[in-house]
Amino acid sequence: MLKIVDNVPSSSEAQLRERLEHIGESPDFSAFFERFVKRAPNTIKKGTLIFNEGDPLGRLYYIKEGFVKLYRLTSEGRDGTTYLLGPGNLLGLRALLSDDESAKHHAEAITDAKILTVSRKEYLDAIMHDPRLLVDLMHAYIERLNYTEQKLVGYMFTDATARVAYFLQMTAKRFGKKENNMVALPVPLTHQLIADFVGSFRETVSVALKKLEKEGAIKTAKGIITIQHIENLEKYASGEVEV
Repeated sequence: MLKIVDNVPSSSEAQLRERLEHIGESPDFSAFFERFVKRAPNTIKKGTLIFNEGDPLGRLYYIKEGFVKLYRLTSEGRDGTTYLLGPGNLLGLRALLSDDESAKHHAEAITDAKILTVSRKEYLDAIMHDPRLLVDLMHAYIERLNYTEQKLVGYMFTDATARVAYFLQMTAKRFGKKENNMVALPVPLTHQLIADFVGSFRETVSVALKKLEKEGAIKTAKGIITIQHIENLEKYASGEVEV
């Protein structure tokens, strides 16, 4: 049973009040890991499984560099990719916040990556000294929930081209690097990987990407996708353009 402590130290109370006054701001987990984790990051090669669904975790993972996909396998063995995570994102969030500390997804590096880890106990102990970390954790969880809901709405009642456009739009918003009037996606996205994210077949995604490129919304070169006109892409993502 959770006990409410009345005699919170004044310094902690002030820290918490300050964080709550800026509750809408995304947390900077890099600052936490630089402060509390003195170990060098683990270097993960592209294609490496970081953990499997059901593995006991007991720790939080911070992506310092690179990109990771979280996915589950269907009964037919097909990859159902749920999340694309990159620099600044956390892995193991749900396991940290529940009694069941097992992983809920497979986690695979889709690029070379550098990852820092902290044990569940280390993070919870740190919260005792700095309660702002609890708000940061809640913020990250809400962001993950919002992403899931937006993805569900974006893929509902739309065809494959609209789903591909929506995925690219969301990826550009989260990780894109603006160059002049264009947005470059910093992660290579194969047709199969996009298909896993949008719940379609690779061949269907290939057709959708060709259409979006023909219409000038995107440009592809050596696996790198650049958003040429974000407004055009948004129209396809919202279903405003008939495909």
